[in-house]
Amino acid sequence: MTRLNTLSAAAIKAMFSSETEEQLIMLITIHDPDPTGADYPIRLADGFTGRLTGATTSWTAQELETKEGYTTDIEVIYGVTRTVSGVTQEFIFLPMQINLPPEQETGVGNINITINYVTPQAIVLIRKYLTEPVKVTIELVLASSPSTTEVIFDNFWITSATYNAQSINLQLDMISFSREPFPSFNFTPTYFPGLF
Repeated sequence: MTRLNTLSAAAIKAMFSSETEEQLIMLITIHDPDPTGADYPIRLADGFTGRLTGATTSWTAQELETKEGYTTDIEVIYGVTRTVSGVTQEFIFLPMQINLPPEQETGVGNINITINYVTPQAIVLIRKYLTEPVKVTIELVLASSPSTTEVIFDNFWITSATYNAQSINLQLDMISFSREPFPSFNFTPTYFPGLF
């Protein structure tokens, strides 16, 4: 089934028009890797609709204010603000390239995200929080109506993160249960002595 079936007429027109005032924006939510913690998700966007007023999160400010290169000055931050179920969400604009998975019969491919903005804060976050797979949700929205999700790519996990002086590369995969051993144990005398 193609994803064009779920898109609105305005989104299809924005994708296929040679000139349009509408903009498609990818919203990326990197969820808290610690399910017992109270940390907030990191929200990024590959486009912007205006200035953000409350773009700081408590955990990044607390973690990074002692790091070299961190500034406490009020900076102008652009991004996307939307309201979902009465909750306001702010997505910070960062220049990035996203390669979505192709539709294939053999399973779901992977997503590659290249963020072209490297800061000391981002490196600290990668080193501290990306030690195990972290859940990511990617949504496609229109700039004129960011609260309406056109397409959602859910249940992807960051499985690899690399960086250099110019960019951060994230590889996202879905959990493939076909590659997991089933059953998880072999029926051997060590694990199941009652069978032998």
